[in-house]
Amino acid sequence: MENGKEITKKEVVVVTGAGGVLCSAFAAAMAKKGYQTALLDINLDAAEQVAQQIRDNGGIAHAYRCDVLDRDSIAAVHRQILDDMGPCTILINGAGGNNPRCTTAHELYEPGDETRK
Repeated sequence: MENGKEITKKEVVVVTGAGGVLCSAFAAAMAKKGYQTALLDINLDAAEQVAQQIRDNGGIAHAYRCDVLDRDSIAAVHRQILDDMGPCTILINGAGGNNPRCTTAHELYEPGDETRK
């Protein structure tokens, strides 16, 4: 039970930027609490390494390649996660957080965001 709430294996945490240091730690912590983890990263190898570490520690994790600046990539991964794990319960959106070209000023993706400096 977490803060009075029982976590079931059906609950899914989606983590973008999961191949990085900070978000991989978030993903591992959530998996340790009993959540299924969907690990998204533009670098599939990095996400898969984190997923394997989570599985080695008894957690449930799937790695997906996703470019969060590409709507088609997001839509495709969304369908895969629904098929593999079910709907997202919690989203941890950490992709690109340490890239100076990235911004959190917009609530929605806008054309040109991927090239904004």
